Amino acid sequence: MDTKDVSDDHQFIAFMKQIQTAAEKASRRKGQMVREHPPKNKLITDFTIKLLAVSLRMGRDETKAMIHTTQLPAPYPPCVASAEDLEAMMISDMRLETHHRGKKVMLRVLTPPDRMTAVMAIVEDEKGIAVLLQLYQQPDEALVPKKEILSSGMVCIVKEPFFKATTDGTYSVRVDHLSDIIWLDEGDERIPSAWKKPKAILSGASTRIRLQGNDAVQIQDWAVAERLYSTAIQEAKTPEEEQLAFLNRSLTNLKLGRLEKALSDATRGHDPAAPTEKSLFREARALYELRSFDKCLAKLQILGESYPENKVVGPEMNRVKARLDEQQKGEYSFSRMYKQAKVSPPLIDCATFSGPVEVRTSPGRGQGLFTTKPVSAGDLLVCEKAFAYSHVGEDDQSTSLLMNLETKRMTVGGQARLLPQIVQKLYHNPDMSRAFLDLHHGDYQPVTVSECDGAPVVDSFLVERTVTLNSFGAPRTSRESFKESISRSTGDSTFRTCGMWLLASRINHSCVSNCRRSFIGDMQIIRATKDLPADAELVFPYRSPELLESYQDVQKGLAGWGFTCGCELCLERKATSYSALQKRRAISQDLKHLMSNTAFCHVSRARKLISNLEQTYRGKEPNAPQLELSEHCIGLGCHLAEMDQPLAAIEMVIKGLEALGCIIIACPPGENATQPKLEVKRWGATTCHLPWAFLQLCKAYESLAPELFPVALGYLQLSYCMVVGEKETCKDTVLGLA
Repeated sequence: MDTKDVSDDHQFIAFMKQIQTAAEKASRRKGQMVREHPPKNKLITDFTIKLLAVSLRMGRDETKAMIHTTQLPAPYPPCVASAEDLEAMMISDMRLETHHRGKKVMLRVLTPPDRMTAVMAIVEDEKGIAVLLQLYQQPDEALVPKKEILSSGMVCIVKEPFFKATTDGTYSVRVDHLSDIIWLDEGDERIPSAWKKPKAILSGASTRIRLQGNDAVQIQDWAVAERLYSTAIQEAKTPEEEQLAFLNRSLTNLKLGRLEKALSDATRGHDPAAPTEKSLFREARALYELRSFDKCLAKLQILGESYPENKVVGPEMNRVKARLDEQQKGEYSFSRMYKQAKVSPPLIDCATFSGPVEVRTSPGRGQGLFTTKPVSAGDLLVCEKAFAYSHVGEDDQSTSLLMNLETKRMTVGGQARLLPQIVQKLYHNPDMSRAFLDLHHGDYQPVTVSECDGAPVVDSFLVERTVTLNSFGAPRTSRESFKESISRSTGDSTFRTCGMWLLASRINHSCVSNCRRSFIGDMQIIRATKDLPADAELVFPYRSPELLESYQDVQKGLAGWGFTCGCELCLERKATSYSALQKRRAISQDLKHLMSNTAFCHVSRARKLISNLEQTYRGKEPNAPQLELSEHCIGLGCHLAEMDQPLAAIEMVIKGLEALGCIIIACPPGENATQPKLEVKRWGATTCHLPWAFLQLCKAYESLAPELFPVALGYLQLSYCMVVGEKETCKDTVLGLA
């Protein structure tokens, strides 16, 4: 939803065809055996040279404007068989472009790693045959350096290996699912004797290694610290050594986003009968990040009672209480949220509110989000913290391209980065996966096994399908996007930054909405845009309606979700003939040229064109918003206000609002008016022009009927709130408002 889809961009189409040609060429070798593998030493030398070339490019800073591509092959399920039930095989037994079901291979890493989309290194099997190992869906380099993922001497088992040819003519084992690879500790009995390293027996090893982990923490090298603390746990000889290592590892898991492991480590880091100050605080921090604010508060209360001299407890309790107020009452400080949104990435420290809504079955549409009580236009329905969020900075010159070779869909921006982020989150926080995996994923058939060989089974292709169907493109803030939309000559309602909001994803589609989403950083705000009764299903557009679109264009844009939209607007589009649409486009273009003139004075000409434009609507769908008519009426109303014709401005703006489906009682003062009045009886479609329309009414009523200015101002603030998500910044944002 509102992500940057470039599937129809000619530049990217040519690139997709290149990739598909290479994939088709490779598929023609499916099932073939490799008779002569390249010598191991040659592979190592060639790979080392590439590593050197990459380091030189990095040193010259030539990577800023690079295009990073993530190519998704045809989906295949993760292995759900235990490693001990699989039959061992060698690389020489593998067939190209084949998933070797029921098999496993033992591999040893021979080189330092490289990282592109995958983390890669040269590996060998027990017979000394070498290939490239490619590991996909790995954590970001800034979080876990590649050397912590692959390093020389590491030994692994790849379950049901996928063997393929690479573009340079060599061969690789590709791993797309995290649970398809098992890394073996140095003392593991499964490691071949020829690969085993002698293990030194040292007294006090656990303490020494834990202190090394502490050194890594000092420089915020969290992945290294996590590895060292894990080793310290294995080497522990006493309960105290083990508990200290668990307690320290809790912090590193927290920093690595492995929140469930952080909580588990914190609870194992002390004697249950005598929790320490540090362990109680670590538990509280993990519970906070897990969004379990009530449990976090209870833990902090125990900490405060047990250690009254602790100076951190008070501020932490205040922070948690603020989250609970947000969660339970929907009370937010939007100014505080905007301040946090200035930081990159704009991650907001707030809780999720969903008071007046709940998930229910929507007949014929799977699940949906419904009101639990009557709500009014502008009411806050949901304010949700993102489950996952991938920010692309405004000055980011690089391009991340996600290419699905099966669906031929291409997106640029955060989706390529979001995919491994979510895979990692589900793998390390399996309890969190339930809500995500329950989202709509089309006709994709997931495996039914959730754990194998002691690790969660996470299907990367299921994650990709779910992200494609449920992720949202998002601006840094909708306030900034709103201001920019007025100055843009052409609308672009898609964004490179994207995220997953699990509750908002439940809302079904309609081009004619009854609620609207907006964003402040990684918080999605959903407000009602109409007065709704209890048990009303919420709907909003998955792609923002554009002016002058044909019915076919709209349905093509929605095809990826697998449905045909039958809303009032789409029925009107369907009933509009090609000639009527072409006429509408021509008139709209004439109006655009006419009213773009800063010295505009052609009121009669504009009125005539608007009248002609109105005739292009068939009128068979009375509730369908007439988006083009509305925009030009409001635009002419703005010009009339600037020309000091307030009565004419009111008339034209009201006409524009009625074209959106609003029902308004507007009686400006005049000879025929009994008493001035302004009342919105029913709200229509909510567009970015709505606040500007009410701004013109404010200006007009201020001079004609000052007693109605507060009413118009109230509607201005309400419409701004529906569009931007809050009303606190209305006066600062809407130009011309004193």
